[in-house]
Amino acid sequence: MNDHQLGAALRQQVLSDLQRGRGAEGRRLQALAGDLCGEEQIKLLPALRHLVLSAAFASAASQSPPLSDTRLLPRLMQELEEVFNPAICQRMQSVVGGLIGLPPKDVSSSSSTSIPAPSSAPAPSSAPAAAMPNTAARIKAARRSAVPAPVTPLQPPATPPLQAPARRGGGSNALLGVLAFLTGGLAVALVGAVVLLQKSPPSTVESPSTPRPRSESPTTAEKPATPPQEPSLPEPEPITAPQPPPANTDQAIASVQGLYAALSSKTYDQARRFFGGAAADQFDPAFFEQFEQVSVSNLQETSQDGSTVTLQGLVTFVYPDGRVQTESRRFSVDTATTPALITASDFAGVVKPR
Repeated sequence: MNDHQLGAALRQQVLSDLQRGRGAEGRRLQALAGDLCGEEQIKLLPALRHLVLSAAFASAASQSPPLSDTRLLPRLMQELEEVFNPAICQRMQSVVGGLIGLPPKDVSSSSSTSIPAPSSAPAPSSAPAAAMPNTAARIKAARRSAVPAPVTPLQPPATPPLQAPARRGGGSNALLGVLAFLTGGLAVALVGAVVLLQKSPPSTVESPSTPRPRSESPTTAEKPATPPQEPSLPEPEPITAPQPPPANTDQAIASVQGLYAALSSKTYDQARRFFGGAAADQFDPAFFEQFEQVSVSNLQETSQDGSTVTLQGLVTFVYPDGRVQTESRRFSVDTATTPALITASDFAGVVKPR
């Protein structure tokens, strides 16, 4: 449900209780507000609990008809603006509207954007008819002058004709015949010498005085020198990320007890040392001012996650008139800091109503 529906649901419950003869009890309405608030309204729970305990709400519920006067809106919002920040008050205005029966605000806006019609471009002025022939003639002349002249292909240079050699006389022919005869005779002589050399057997008789050469064993190859070994260095140990310290249940219990001791003695500056910003709305000084004494007991560990411990215990509220109410509450405590820090707290239920 949204913020307005949350206020309307709480209004319906108050009217139903009044019809049954039950008064608008602030503590019971606080528990009911915790049940009605979803995850999206969890930040509004402290403000809603403060509102149902205020004198302004009690006066509005006692009117006839109850919670139906539109003038109650500024009075109830003034009660919230004195304690809570503007962001919470802005959302609570929608909750208070549903609480006193105002209709939800519907914001609708429609806007139409008119698109101006594009202006027509002015028609170009036509040139005088008399100038058109001269212009066409100029364009034709420019095109003619821009046409490149045809390229004449280059002709290869003419190759001079080969001239036939002049005829030699008869003396030259006789000299060539003699040289050819001598060359042929020399070739025949060389071929005969080669054939004789191939047919002659090689000499295999050895003289007794000639000693045979001893076969020497092949020289053993020297082994390569062994290179010196490099000294082996020890492998570096892997670096491990530092692990967070284990959870300490005793420190978590001590912080919760120290917080409620400071709240009971109204030393709120001392109490802020025990909880973080996310849990600040659960320990509002304005809420604890209405009690004579508060205490916590029976703290027990329910789970651990790293350095965070989850505790559950009983919180006792003592009113100035002597009435006592006991509630069950859960606490998430980070023990990695000193003192251990309460990071979250939530209401688990009423064990003993006042």
